[in-house]
Amino acid sequence: MKRHLPGSTIGIIGNSISSALLAQAAGKLGYRVASLVLDENNPVRQFASWQTVTETYNDEALRYFASRVDLVTSEVGLLTHRQYQLVATITDVGLSENLMAITTDRLLEKNFLDGHRCLIAPYSLVTNIGDIEEAVEYLGFPCILKATQRHLSHSKDHVILYSEEDYEAAAEKLANGSCILEAWIPFEKTVSLTAVRNERGEILFYPIFEMVDQASTTTRQVQFPANINEPIQQEIYRIGRSIVEDLSLVGTMTIRFFVTSAGVIYVNEASVGLRDEALFTLGSMSISHYEATARGLLGLPLPELRIRSKAAIALPLEQLNRENVLTQYMLRTDWGFALFNPIGNDPDYLTGQVIVTGDSLRSCERQIELTELI
Repeated sequence: MKRHLPGSTIGIIGNSISSALLAQAAGKLGYRVASLVLDENNPVRQFASWQTVTETYNDEALRYFASRVDLVTSEVGLLTHRQYQLVATITDVGLSENLMAITTDRLLEKNFLDGHRCLIAPYSLVTNIGDIEEAVEYLGFPCILKATQRHLSHSKDHVILYSEEDYEAAAEKLANGSCILEAWIPFEKTVSLTAVRNERGEILFYPIFEMVDQASTTTRQVQFPANINEPIQQEIYRIGRSIVEDLSLVGTMTIRFFVTSAGVIYVNEASVGLRDEALFTLGSMSISHYEATARGLLGLPLPELRIRSKAAIALPLEQLNRENVLTQYMLRTDWGFALFNPIGNDPDYLTGQVIVTGDSLRSCERQIELTELI
């Protein structure tokens, strides 16, 4: 791992809001930003010194891009293990061999977690319906079918099997590659822990946050603090520290947990790289997840984290009343806003998130009601 001085160029692969915020943070720290994307209309473009648009993330595009930057970081699920290795022969990727494997392959991630005595859902590698039939005998219904390779198309679209009637849908997914079949865990809460670590070994943990399904919307809200008791919080931090240190993480990782009604904690996922749900750190924390990640990747020190608000709820802009959001944007200094108008779009088009902060979750909910955001 190298330390990169201001003036160096960080290359970001991907065009999500998180990548745009990382580019913005790197620029504020004195670094140039290069961007490799598939679509020229994207939120990263306005923060990049230069941008390359390619039809696919093929070897030629990756070689060209890597040869022009000092460090490459990619969104989760865009590159294969082999492609990470290719880029690493040309420039710094900030990932060890273990991290490259875990961030691209769910089976290797499960093997790592299992080997480090983390409680995970029982699972089996499956390549055909016969494998599923055999696995179901001890996993039972319902169970979840997930692609092992994260770069595959629709790899995030998991198939839930409730009975043998769902085998047809399973066969369609298996046609794209091998999968993991996981037992269904009857959990009560989904909570996540985000950590940032630099090559010096300094670690910054953000407060545990909760993913909450809203009956009135089709997506989830991110809420901080998570509604879990102190012993569970301490165990989550212990597990998180163990994973981050064992992997010698450089950059950021988000670990997602299932918590059952009996207080049993399962590790569901350990994802290396930026996650959009960490947007709640904008406005609610002294340093955002994105600035901390830039610091971790570039070899800069990590400051002590100070919590600016006791509670926060992050809301996707697409779910909100745009006019009311902009009214609050012109009035508020206590909320966090991540609003983007990607170059090439209509000037009135905005995408992003709003982070409502307050003294409690109830206070945040009340502000959302009073300002008629939804």
